[in-house]
Amino acid sequence: EWRKMEGVAVDAVNNKLYIAISEVGKGMSDGEGEIQLAENPCGAVYMADLDADMNISALAPVVIGGPYDESDSANPCSVDSIANPDNIFVDSAGALWIGEDTGEHANNMLWKWDGVELKRFATLPAGSEVTGLHISANGAVFMNVQHPDGVNIYPYNRGTIGIVTGFAATDAFESIDVPSGNAAHMVVVAAGDYQVLGRMGSPIPNAIDAARLGQLDMADGSMDICNNPDGNMYLPVNEEGSQGYLYTNYECQPGGMSKLYISQNEDGLWDVIEGENVDLIAVGGTWNNCFSSVTPWNTGLSSEEYPFDTIDAEWQDNYAAMTDYIGTQANPYDYGYPIEIMPDSIGSTVVKHFAMGRFSHENSMIMPDAKTVYQSDDGTNRILWKFVASEAADLSAGTLYAAKVTQDGDTFHVEWIELGTGNDAEIAETIAAMDLGQ
Repeated sequence: EWRKMEGVAVDAVNNKLYIAISEVGKGMSDGEGEIQLAENPCGAVYMADLDADMNISALAPVVIGGPYDESDSANPCSVDSIANPDNIFVDSAGALWIGEDTGEHANNMLWKWDGVELKRFATLPAGSEVTGLHISANGAVFMNVQHPDGVNIYPYNRGTIGIVTGFAATDAFESIDVPSGNAAHMVVVAAGDYQVLGRMGSPIPNAIDAARLGQLDMADGSMDICNNPDGNMYLPVNEEGSQGYLYTNYECQPGGMSKLYISQNEDGLWDVIEGENVDLIAVGGTWNNCFSSVTPWNTGLSSEEYPFDTIDAEWQDNYAAMTDYIGTQANPYDYGYPIEIMPDSIGSTVVKHFAMGRFSHENSMIMPDAKTVYQSDDGTNRILWKFVASEAADLSAGTLYAAKVTQDGDTFHVEWIELGTGNDAEIAETIAAMDLGQ
């Protein structure tokens, strides 16, 4: 019954879990089933307490969008609060950062909520949404601009990958105004400066194959450019966090990922030393790579969103783009999973975690025990999932659970239904053996 379940964030210091619900509607507000809320097109962020076993038993809203005024064509959701929360992240001080994916604000915004006050930290150029929200251990704020309007001020007329320099997430700042004039067509931040690390369609520095950011190479030699940079996964290689690998999702069909090696210089800016587009053919390609997270053992975790099933007799048409990408008929059951990625001596190691369940993965967030994973399921009439790995720091096998909720006002009491235990290898073998009547 859940509608538009988006980012998941953990506050490891205060033992809290946050889940963004972009829109309270459809199955959540139709008066049927276990969830019966008043419709809120502006959405909300829910919070739960984590117990000693990393379990949650109740969810309640803590940041609520709106009010909604349909007569305001530019900003139907009040600009004094969130609209359609999507990317979320908790900084080291326990403050919640909230990025928007909305058509209910003329300009999407990045907010910070400290448990009391909601402050507007950044506004994005027209037509774009906030993606790639990631805060490193040293407080660096990564943020992308996805699918901006082509009439925006350069370089914001294409999707960008970026970071805020001269500012740490725990620094104080004053909330900025809603943008107007030229400010509505660029990135504006409340403190520091937004540095563009890469722009979709631009050459990747020192890429051995002259690749471009967003580039998707088809099996026939043709090329597409994805203008939708999404989740960022920064994997530092030193204790200071001043050098590391930045992986970025391409939210397209087929999907993709870039890998940039970045280093902070003595002026506080970041140099892009080299990079590449990640080779994903070994895992059959990826689909609609959405939000992401970084594991406690310093690997990236991407998400495949909106996989198709074979219920429709014309299902092959739904995967035509993937078939063109891999050069053979795509199997739909190869898509719809978390994808773990890590740098290696020849590029990157990429692993699809079939054991974690096949659904519309928005975000998988691993708890401090390195075993429990909460997973959001984007779409309509979806499910809140929990995966518990059999071994810490190893997502290749474990048990999948679905949440059963009982509503009490605005709060939901949660019980967990065990669905089954599996491992990547056995599930992959089953998928490969499927006869899809091709």
